[in-house]
Amino acid sequence: MTALFGPKSHTDVREVSAVTLDQDLYLPYELRTELSWIDFSGTNNPLGTPQSFVRVMHSALVDGGLGFVPDREARKFRSILARRFELKPESFLCGTTTSEMIRVAAQTFQPGAVGVCVPTLSASLNAVINAGHEVVELANRHTFVVPDASTARRNGVVFDAAMLANPTYPTSRLLPRTTLANYLESCKWVIVDESLIELTLGGESMVPLTESYRNLVIVRSLSHSFAMPGVPISYCVAHPDTIEQMQHFHDSSSISMFAEVLAEVAASEEEHIENARELLETEIPWMQCMLNLIPGIHIFPAEANFVMCSYERGDVPDLALGDTDELVSRLQLAGFLVKKLEGMPGIMDSKHFCVAVRTREENTRFLQALREIITLH
Repeated sequence: MTALFGPKSHTDVREVSAVTLDQDLYLPYELRTELSWIDFSGTNNPLGTPQSFVRVMHSALVDGGLGFVPDREARKFRSILARRFELKPESFLCGTTTSEMIRVAAQTFQPGAVGVCVPTLSASLNAVINAGHEVVELANRHTFVVPDASTARRNGVVFDAAMLANPTYPTSRLLPRTTLANYLESCKWVIVDESLIELTLGGESMVPLTESYRNLVIVRSLSHSFAMPGVPISYCVAHPDTIEQMQHFHDSSSISMFAEVLAEVAASEEEHIENARELLETEIPWMQCMLNLIPGIHIFPAEANFVMCSYERGDVPDLALGDTDELVSRLQLAGFLVKKLEGMPGIMDSKHFCVAVRTREENTRFLQALREIITLH
């Protein structure tokens, strides 16, 4: 009997991307609820999820709000975003994960060579690749600063479009407006991931530029700003003409009811974001300083709520650990999770890892454990 569905052979299946997804520590739910680890591997708001969010989601579950099919056009969400950014509702497209929104944006444009600033998350890189584009790495191996478009081309890098981030992950650097303007003037289109912009040291959003540049798409998220990675809610901001074209490539059935019930309360929780920024103004520079004082640890300048680090024993014979793998394992045993960066696009070795910036009490506990693990005989 001839099969009606599925590929006839392996030759009918597309080749997979050469980029392997980042392997975070995803534990079963029953284990996560039992463990008391402090997660320094993420990028979430250090103040946690606002109680107003918890109450609204609880009410939606109890009152049966989740039994309704969500508004696929996300009219309420878009109208609230429009008021916040003083743009037209037609300037927004709503969805779930940031990688989904990056894929929708990339799929809207004709295939070409896309310059992607690395290091970056594999999910973001795959979103561009799976949209049919060729990826060209934009890298500065020494400082990890986003290279200027003109400089990259003079060095022989050829690309038609670009995907950038503001701030970049894991390097924790903000994107200068002049650098972005250079890309916008010389590229067919540019995507900027701003999903982490809310939790930075004075980070300036590039959303206002969408009114002047039809080739610019900004991707933002509520999930990091309000510490709810388990409820992915993201959106694109672009010129209305660009959003209209993107809608043809967007499966809006992915929008959840939580996007509707949280939209209005999110607009009233700006104080939660401001309180987090006030905390981070002190904690980000303090955390960098304290990490840099620990033997074997080297830090890269951070402008967001996470710090990229490396560990090398080098010529210091008194250090107890041989490499970063051992360091991360020992931290887990002590109750702390950090993100290893080995295998991430743009990371060429196994010595790098990323540490979140949390509250002073949590940061102090982590630093004490890290120092004891490294210097213990």
